[in-house]
Amino acid sequence: MIDFLGTLTESSLGQVNGLTITATLGVLLVSMAIWSVSRPSRFPPGPRGLPIVGSIFDMTDNPEVVFGKWAKKYGDIFGLKVGQRWMVVLNRKDVIKEALIKQDVEFAGRPDFYSMELFTEGFKDIAFSTYTDTWKLHRKLGHTALRHFATGKPLQKLVSSVYPKVEKELAENGEKPIDTRLLLTLIMYNVFSQMCYGKSYDLHDPNVKEWMRMNDELNANFGLGLAADYFYWAKYFPTSGPRLMKALTVDFEKFVESELAQHKQQSYDPDNISDFYSMLLKAQEDAERAGEDVDKLTDVHILQTILDIFSGGIQSTVDTLYWAFALMSEYSEIQKKAQTEIDSVIGRDRVPTIEDRGTLPYTEATLYEVMRYSTVGPLSLPHSTICDAKIRDYVIPKGAIVMINLHSMHFDPQEWDDPDSFKPEHFLDEAGTVRQHPPSFMPFGAGRRTCLGEAAAKADLFLIFSWFLQNYTFSKVPGKESENVINLIPQTVAGRILEPYEIVIKERK
Repeated sequence: MIDFLGTLTESSLGQVNGLTITATLGVLLVSMAIWSVSRPSRFPPGPRGLPIVGSIFDMTDNPEVVFGKWAKKYGDIFGLKVGQRWMVVLNRKDVIKEALIKQDVEFAGRPDFYSMELFTEGFKDIAFSTYTDTWKLHRKLGHTALRHFATGKPLQKLVSSVYPKVEKELAENGEKPIDTRLLLTLIMYNVFSQMCYGKSYDLHDPNVKEWMRMNDELNANFGLGLAADYFYWAKYFPTSGPRLMKALTVDFEKFVESELAQHKQQSYDPDNISDFYSMLLKAQEDAERAGEDVDKLTDVHILQTILDIFSGGIQSTVDTLYWAFALMSEYSEIQKKAQTEIDSVIGRDRVPTIEDRGTLPYTEATLYEVMRYSTVGPLSLPHSTICDAKIRDYVIPKGAIVMINLHSMHFDPQEWDDPDSFKPEHFLDEAGTVRQHPPSFMPFGAGRRTCLGEAAAKADLFLIFSWFLQNYTFSKVPGKESENVINLIPQTVAGRILEPYEIVIKERK
């Protein structure tokens, strides 16, 4: 009897202990779930999301579509939880400019995404590193280099040197349908390789196609980044994402390192600085001779800065021109009007130059409208707050991700007449003068994080776009005249990047 009672007591205690553990775990899980969706004090309103994961599963459509719906519901400033991170989305010009211009330092940070930490070897680049003295130094060097090598006559020379190669390529192609993305990448690869390390390539060089392959792989696999970007603990799990990112990082670095090593051995002359890489090497040598701290100018920093200028400059310009060619093939009357203006002002006997900017208002307005209508980076690069920041009646905590919804500016019906239509008149005033800076137009961002290559990009786009219109006519492939360019936008998180398409390019006689 005593043995039975003892056994019963032990059994009962075991059940009680089991129930206690289960209850404790349940309380902990419920507490974690409640904590994970509890919003910081005075945080902007927004979707509640799910416990633990937040609203991450709602962000599978084009971001401008998702954020546009939420902005209508919650207002121009809304906040949400994405995994373990708080995110705030800013919409329309007044709110965006209040953050980026009036509080430019507070919003000058970058999120410490694990994917970008891997890709930049510990944030040693310009684009993804946060606001520090090292970042300021490299941005200053990058700005100086672009001013020397990517403006005025130096840029004119770089771009014009590619024209004969393009003419030969298109002559050999005849009037067969062509997907121009490769051609445009070849053009811009030549321009930036000459600017960065003084080397020119044949349009069919395998290096260029390998660069495209790596870029395509990066965009296809990391449009949303890695799980560890939003869940800190995920980086400790041996998943395929980080391995692929590390492998791509090695590929990109080897690709550029080989070019830089060859240039340093064969062409570098500290008394004759003729390209961006030489300028960075000279800055590094000067710092060493002066006994300064060179931790900010290591070989890794230099490599990452070159990669920033190189890849960023190529990608954005190619994507915009790809849209421009598609839109010109669709809106033949706009194309003809721009061509008539170019023929009248420049003629056919010389190439367009930097000095022609300001003399071709309709052509320039058409190009600006391409940039607005395409908005290839609808959310720009993510910002973060470097301290608690107040905007309107809300407080955005330090370290929060801040998304700048440029699409909300470029398609705001209160700012643009019929924003969903492609109309160069959006950028012309009543006198026919170009409106270069409409209040709700910000393709290159603003404030401390404004695009480093804005001036160079605008010049590149003008020179290449006007030269093509001067010499060629774009049209749709026969039999596909009814297809609309807007249907080429994929429903993905990659932004407004067109699906592959073909057009016909005819030489103007």
